[in-house]
Amino acid sequence: MQAAGAALVAAGLVGCGGGVAADRAHPTPANADREWIANASGVIDQLDTDVSAATPAGRDLAAARRALRDESDLYGLLVAYTDFGGCSKMIGGIGEAPVRFRGVLRELSAACGRFERGATLFTRAASQHDARSLLAASRQVKSAAALLYRAVLRLAAARTGSSGAATS
Repeated sequence: MQAAGAALVAAGLVGCGGGVAADRAHPTPANADREWIANASGVIDQLDTDVSAATPAGRDLAAARRALRDESDLYGLLVAYTDFGGCSKMIGGIGEAPVRFRGVLRELSAACGRFERGATLFTRAASQHDARSLLAASRQVKSAAALLYRAVLRLAAARTGSSGAATS
């Protein structure tokens, strides 16, 4: 009786883990889509958080000068702009986009170009205490944020099957 109970527990545990292993061993298009969506959403969320962290320095020249003098602000900016500088690597880590999500990837790639230009400008701003470069970096981030928002809209459209907006 105990042996039968142990066998039943063992079979149950194998059955519980089998679904996950089976999903990885035999990926389906739906599983691949879910994984890509999760990866893309993670990158988008991180970049959006970084946009929020980078905005205080970009209001005006006086705010940019203060941000460059304030170690706490500068640290927050450094973290955000480091992510911006690695944006292309971040989206490269998402994986190959399923066909209906390629428009999302195009928007993310365009946003990354601007985020990365912003990161270059931030490096100049921080190393040379150049408030004007920090403002220019902030403008690049604002422009990239608009493209990031478009990527969010394309992702939502592709997930719901609105193929016109998702793939064009």
